[in-house]
Amino acid sequence: MNLSVLQKTPTLIEDPYPHLVIEDALPEEIYDQLEREWPTEQLLKTEPFDNGICYRLKSDQMLRQGVVSDIWKQFAEYHTSADFYKEVKNIFGDLMPDIKDVHETISARGWDKGGDKIGSDCQAVMHKPVNFSSRTPHIDNPREIYAGLLYMPYADCESTGGEFQIHKQSAKVTEVNKNGGRSVGDKAGEIVKTVPYKRNTFVMFCNNSTNTVHSVSARKNAIRHRRSVNIIAEYNKVVTDFEEGMEEEQNRRLH
Repeated sequence: MNLSVLQKTPTLIEDPYPHLVIEDALPEEIYDQLEREWPTEQLLKTEPFDNGICYRLKSDQMLRQGVVSDIWKQFAEYHTSADFYKEVKNIFGDLMPDIKDVHETISARGWDKGGDKIGSDCQAVMHKPVNFSSRTPHIDNPREIYAGLLYMPYADCESTGGEFQIHKQSAKVTEVNKNGGRSVGDKAGEIVKTVPYKRNTFVMFCNNSTNTVHSVSARKNAIRHRRSVNIIAEYNKVVTDFEEGMEEEQNRRLH
């Protein structure tokens, strides 16, 4: 069974930064089963963050036996695997690092085999039904290699907003508010693309520069939680010495 969100061979868009958008990313029977078996109960047992509005069930938990249904476990296994990393690499090409022996150096976060270069994650996410933006314009952690979002709204969701917004920078981003979700504040450029919060839509970008500014539009008339799946890969601290060198790495990426 092919569970990949990339099985429809997407078109790479490089302006304003490398990204892709796939509608109806998963076959209907797979999407429908994931939707039916969405782990609401498990999510609501997690500690909310982002000022108490967001629940995340990470792959560290989903990969444990009996935590989620079989299809969700398999979905998390594949999207944290070396095979999925290579799928993404085949799309973004030289824009992504070429990791030798990737099968030996990638693992789901929390399942490090010891000295792995890359940590991956697949997270089921629910945001509370709030009528404001859950993410203002920001850039992601410089350790991140790629990030993807699969939208899974409730069938009876009638709210608007909650869309992924891509910003185009007229000037290089030179600073972020690390205590404010890596916000770029009023330095965000114009919104040049909006990806609707629509069932089975997948958006992904390559985090290869400091101008990958993105945001989430404010929701209106929100009654239901906003459901999505986060799929990411990032360098581990053991490779970048990030615990000691976060400022140095950030400065290298920013200047």
